[in-house]
Amino acid sequence: MRLLFVLFILTANLALSQDLRINYRAQDKPLINVLNELEKEYDLYFAFSKKDLKGLTATIEAKDAAVDIFFDELLNDHPLSFERIEGKFISIKKPEAVFMHIKVHDAFSGEGLPFATLTLKGTHRGAVADENGIFNVIIDEPMGAVIELSFLGYSTVEFKVDEYRKSSTLEIAMKSSSQELNEVLIKEYLNNGINTDDTSSKISISPQEMEILPGLAERDIFLSTQVLAGINSNDESAGSINIRGSSRDNSFIYWNNIPIYHPAHYFGNISSFIPSSIGQVDIYKNYIPVQYGGASAGLILAESRTNLSEKEFEAGLNMTHGDFYANLPIAENKSSLMIAGRTSYNNLIATPTFNSISDKLFDGTITQNIQQDLTDGDFNYNSKLTFSDLNIKWTYEPVGSDRITISALRSSSTLEYNSSNDENQSIQDHLVRNLGFNVQWNHRWGEKFQTDMSIALADYQMEYSLTNFRTDEDETDNDQNTRFNDLRNLEIRWLNTYAFSSDHFLDFGYQLNHLGTDLTIEESNFLEEDFSEVIDSRGFIHSLFTNYEGQTQGGWHLGFGLRVSNYETLNEIALDPQVRLSYELTDDLLLKTTYGTSHQHLSAILEAEFSFSNTIERHWIFADQDETVPIIINRQFVSGFLYENKGWLIDAEVYSKDIEGIIARNFVPNLIEEEGLSPGNEQIYGFDFTIRRKWNNFRSWLSYSYQESSVELPELGLDDFASALNLPHQLQITQSVLLDRYEFSLGFGVKSGIPYTDALGLQFIDAPDSEDDFDEEFEPFYEIIYEETNTNRLPIYQRLDFSAWYKFPKTTSGKFNGEIGLSFLNILNRRNLYNRTFAVDEDEDENAIILRNDLALFGFTPNVSVRVRF
Repeated sequence: MRLLFVLFILTANLALSQDLRINYRAQDKPLINVLNELEKEYDLYFAFSKKDLKGLTATIEAKDAAVDIFFDELLNDHPLSFERIEGKFISIKKPEAVFMHIKVHDAFSGEGLPFATLTLKGTHRGAVADENGIFNVIIDEPMGAVIELSFLGYSTVEFKVDEYRKSSTLEIAMKSSSQELNEVLIKEYLNNGINTDDTSSKISISPQEMEILPGLAERDIFLSTQVLAGINSNDESAGSINIRGSSRDNSFIYWNNIPIYHPAHYFGNISSFIPSSIGQVDIYKNYIPVQYGGASAGLILAESRTNLSEKEFEAGLNMTHGDFYANLPIAENKSSLMIAGRTSYNNLIATPTFNSISDKLFDGTITQNIQQDLTDGDFNYNSKLTFSDLNIKWTYEPVGSDRITISALRSSSTLEYNSSNDENQSIQDHLVRNLGFNVQWNHRWGEKFQTDMSIALADYQMEYSLTNFRTDEDETDNDQNTRFNDLRNLEIRWLNTYAFSSDHFLDFGYQLNHLGTDLTIEESNFLEEDFSEVIDSRGFIHSLFTNYEGQTQGGWHLGFGLRVSNYETLNEIALDPQVRLSYELTDDLLLKTTYGTSHQHLSAILEAEFSFSNTIERHWIFADQDETVPIIINRQFVSGFLYENKGWLIDAEVYSKDIEGIIARNFVPNLIEEEGLSPGNEQIYGFDFTIRRKWNNFRSWLSYSYQESSVELPELGLDDFASALNLPHQLQITQSVLLDRYEFSLGFGVKSGIPYTDALGLQFIDAPDSEDDFDEEFEPFYEIIYEETNTNRLPIYQRLDFSAWYKFPKTTSGKFNGEIGLSFLNILNRRNLYNRTFAVDEDEDENAIILRNDLALFGFTPNVSVRVRF
């Protein structure tokens, strides 16, 4: 009975409080007195600390006001809040501290405003946003607090914390002031997640936001870049990116400011960047920013994801590998740890995707030829092809003006091969490893000045050995080829940015590189003389750089940069000037022009015929004073326009490149070792064109590239022949549609055939070329006679690809979602070729003949990807 009585009293109290209306008037009356009077008149009960109410007064006039409305008005001007505990019991107290995650962005473009300023009005307390325009702040006394947000060239925004404190994330759109230029700001380039900046100087890819692309089951970074006009891969790989006819080694790649020299696994076919860990990738093809030296054709900058406030977990599995990603905020939203890992599993299960990669890698190789020619006896072989990646990033923001990040990566690929028959045994081991470490500190000294310091260490190693065991009794009968390539790079960069105003910025700084490269080639053959070659170089590069960016009221955007480098190994100083101009002719049309010079100190020697696979290995070497390896110099001019209006986008650019310092071995097959390092020149000119149309959920674009090149190798007497990377015509047509949670994309690509040098016939060599080369053990042989270099082309390339993605919804808890991706490469299973080589062989009557070997690209290749987020 006592329990029922208590429940009755509480229920009555609650009902009375809900129906209660208050009529009360006070003028500058002490707040404690007001509460005492309300207790007596309306039978209310208050709990409060006299210390919190000391000295506070109230002015209010209420007529027939509900309880909640009355107390909202009563406490409106005081740092106090109220809570109805039960019925007529009310607690008056200071509110608890509030954590706020605020993002400020441009109201027109939606882009974040880096290093905007936050001030708690009436105090000296404040914070500075990060490079994405994000604040993480704690307001100790939120009641009545007012926040001011400011950014140079934008109107100040004020808001009360009370109005937003129930929101965990607050988006603030800031509008440019009357002094801000009316810029052409383009958010979307090809699809959501593939964007360009306001001067069309770079293209950015955000994998986590990117919509579907044809042929991709997941968001592979390097394969995604190849949808852009002017960026291609002649061998359909992720790692061999050719920017406007230049070879892969002419474009440098960074991950969190760490140089990357092993960009893809399975000998180039799968990007070594874990898609789930990447936040943004910036691609430069018109110029190289002066703070990054050493590349001559292009630059790709990848940054990992950063989230200081939310836990994130992802796991994915496709038909070649599995991966995971985790982001763990720590230290009260001031720090986070990102860990991502990946490993292949095809050494355990051979999927259709892996079989397609294997066909491309091993089709027509020694293994297959032995199997086809073997008429009796047993032939056994096994191979193990694996890779793994590990990415780690720790971010710490002790105060709003500082950010410290530590990044580390490890990437490796291995091939272990063993074959045997009745006569001999062959063993091949191939290891590629890339290690990297970076420490970066960013400090904002004020509204106009900031500093970035970066220290990075990269270590790349490639080890290869191939041994043919002829007999077990005598090891001197064995044939053995070994390759070892080691590249170490210590890179320190100091970058400062000063804003004269919202329209004029100046960058300046210093970069130090200490590079060391070692390349060892050894061949020991039973029937031929042993061969050994060692190319090594090491030294410092000191560079000073500065860059000015400015905008005028007349619609001009001006960029002037200069990089001055001292190459100790060459004992010379190089100047890299650049000029960038763009003009906003109308609100929809931007004209653009760029001219610049770039010096490249690292090069890669290509070597194809040393492996059981069809891979072409790159050996990194460093330019030295002995001129064994020349420095590469590229003088490039680009001009074009960008038009965007009502769903249409047209981007057109013409360019010319004058390149010095290319290496003969990369352009001409079958050179002897001494000829392979002969220097040469290359001239490239071309035209890139992209037109895109979007309707609501539909995207359609066409990309076309025209490119011509001419190579000269004076020391070899070769003049005006086409580069091996010369593809005059490249066309890509893509259609994509988004239907609720489904995305579909179909793409068709066609290209000119790759140049090659045809074989005309055989020549019998029965004596040395001269008496000086006379050797008693000389044996006559047949030699292939080739026509002029690269005067023929392989058949036209054609490929049709399809992809479908499904994003399954979040669970009721909102903590679990994901997506499923399905892709088909080369749906028509067309046999596209990327190389044609020739060798001397014998027919059934033991007559010498020419054997042609065509190397094919991917056939029909399916893939399925499943990703979950929680």
